[in-house]
Amino acid sequence: MNGNKPTLITQGPQVLEPMQQACVDLLTDALEEAMKGRISSVALVVCMDDGIATVMAGVNGGALNLGCDDLKHKIHAEMFEDGNVRKPKQPKSSILRMR
Repeated sequence: MNGNKPTLITQGPQVLEPMQQACVDLLTDALEEAMKGRISSVALVVCMDDGIATVMAGVNGGALNLGCDDLKHKIHAEMFEDGNVRKPKQPKSSILRMR
């Protein structure tokens, strides 16, 4: 017996929007590199329907700060063009792989 709890009904696997899948791909690429020991510091900003979250880990604060400055520049360049909002492009992972 279920009591007063609602019953959840699902309809198979969730289909992600293209931009959501791009986020999954980026995080997967970063996780693979981190598991190989190639990442020593990370900063993460996530945007959700109900807000944002930020978190960081690692020891190289100077490089993280420089990376954040570079990221802010990229965000501005991708989102705005001559003061107008630009149409979003399909993002691709830009995780650098050093071999």
